[in-house]
Amino acid sequence: MASLNSDPRLIRAYGYPYSAPEHDFLFRAGDVVPLDLSVDLGGRQPVIAVGSNRAPEQLARKFGPEHDRTIPVTWAWMQGYDVVYCAHLAGYGSVPATLHGSPGTEVRVAVTWLTEAQLERMHETENVGASYVYGTFDPDTINLGEGRPAVRAGCYITKCGALALDGAPVALAEIEARGRRFRSLPQAAKLALLHSMFGDHPEEEAWVLSLLGEENGPRRAHLTERLSETTMLFEDPRFRVVLG
Repeated sequence: MASLNSDPRLIRAYGYPYSAPEHDFLFRAGDVVPLDLSVDLGGRQPVIAVGSNRAPEQLARKFGPEHDRTIPVTWAWMQGYDVVYCAHLAGYGSVPATLHGSPGTEVRVAVTWLTEAQLERMHETENVGASYVYGTFDPDTINLGEGRPAVRAGCYITKCGALALDGAPVALAEIEARGRRFRSLPQAAKLALLHSMFGDHPEEEAWVLSLLGEENGPRRAHLTERLSETTMLFEDPRFRVVLG
């Protein structure tokens, strides 16, 4: 595992998917407060957050002062799925998450409740069309919670597929699941594994730093191309692609 020193770039890369409150909460202008049951979720689109979008610090990065910064976030369980690693690196150095079918598994996911403008902003940050597709699940796929209507919840699914280095996806150890079938690794161990397999620099931290930012996009693209040889695509009749 990398020492990280005090470099904020490495802290961000290795910290994914970042910490989130265990309870339903309201993200408001960077602050977090428990979600009052009286908060009206009507008119908002529920969007399943399988990775960092459930974390206040990531929401703060994506929704700056120029955006509506009030977002209710609730928790739910999905049956028959797990949260696994994508077959690409994010521009900030983490191996991001995606959803994948896993019969017998129940995984805990967050749900962000977005206005139309917030959804458009989230599409931008998820690079829909290039990195992810956006779609919706059948209403019976996820129980959004007592008293909340069964509606089509949105979700971002990677276009690259799930990383399957040993013939099966690898789950994020930081994400809670019951009856998990896939091997799980924390982010730091996943980056260390990729470095051991594909690193072109002897120092793991230096290798991660060499992949960060727009200027290193071609290096990340090359790594993604190599990872594409061992991927599993998401196929689910209950999921309908809307964009991407």
